[in-house]
Amino acid sequence: MAYLGSEKLKKLIESKNIISPTPDSSKLSAKIKHGAYELSLGDEVFETDSVDGKRRELTKKKEQVVINPGQFVLLLTEESIRVPKDKIAFISIKAGIKLRGLINVSGFHVDPGFEGKLVFSVYNAGSGPISLERGSQYFLIWFAELDVPKSDTDQYNGKHQGLDSIPLDYIDHLNLSELASPNVLLEKINKNYQDLDTKATKNYQDLDAKATSRNYIYRTGLGIIIVIGFNLFLEWGIYARGLKDGNNDKAELIEMEATLNGLLKHKKELLLQIDSLEKKKERILNEPTTKNGNEKN
Repeated sequence: MAYLGSEKLKKLIESKNIISPTPDSSKLSAKIKHGAYELSLGDEVFETDSVDGKRRELTKKKEQVVINPGQFVLLLTEESIRVPKDKIAFISIKAGIKLRGLINVSGFHVDPGFEGKLVFSVYNAGSGPISLERGSQYFLIWFAELDVPKSDTDQYNGKHQGLDSIPLDYIDHLNLSELASPNVLLEKINKNYQDLDTKATKNYQDLDAKATSRNYIYRTGLGIIIVIGFNLFLEWGIYARGLKDGNNDKAELIEMEATLNGLLKHKKELLLQIDSLEKKKERILNEPTTKNGNEKN
C-alpha cells in the first residue's frame, strides 16, 4: 500500500471528484500539502458542555466554536468525501491545534466506498480553551492505494453512508456518559472540598454555638449557685444571730423569773409574819384584866 503524493492526489480529486465541492485548480493546489488535503470546519458542531445538550448550527461564515478544557466536541467537515473502491483514506488534525491540547479521538481511517461528510470527535486535554471558526482548515486526509481492491460486496455500506450531519446516536452517547477528564475530576475534587469545607464550617459553628450555650448554662448555673449560697449564708447568719439573741433573752427571762420567785417567796414570808403578829395582837387584846385594873401578866 502506497500513499498518494501531492500531484497524484490533485489529479485524483480533479478526475474522480472525491472532494465536494471541488475547488478550482489554483485553490486546490493551495489546499494540498505534503500529500494531504486540508479539510475545513463545516456548519455543525456538538459541545458536551452545551446548555441544552443539542448540536449547534454555525450560520455565519467565521462563527466561533470554543472547546473548553476537559470537554469533547463533535465537528462536521464542510466538504463531503468520496473514497474510491480501490483506495483507503486516513484522517488527522493539524499539528498547530494538536500542540494546544486538542486530541482526535475518532477513527483514523475512512473505508473504501464511503461517501459523505466526516465527523471528527475531539477532546481538549489542554489547560485552556481552544477556539475554532467555521471555514478554517483544521483537518487532514491522505489517500492510499490498495494492493488488492475490495470487491463490491466488501465495500463500505454502513449507517453513516451519505453522512451530512452529526449522528444523533453520537450525541446521545456523549450526553449519557460521564466525562472522565482531569478537568472534570478536578472540578469534582474542588466541589467535594467545598462541600466538606462547608460541612466542617457548619459543624464548627454548631459546636461553637453548643459550646457557647453550654458556657452560658454553666455560667448561669454557677451564678444561681453563688446567689443561693450567699442567701443561705445570710439566712444562716440571721438565724444564728437570732438563736443567740433568743438564748440571751431566755436566760434573762429565767433570771427575772428566779428574782420574781425570790421576791414572791420573801413577800409570802412577810405576809406570814404580819399574819402572826396580827393574831398575837388580837390575842393580847382579848385577854381579861385584874381587879385593880391591871392587866394580867
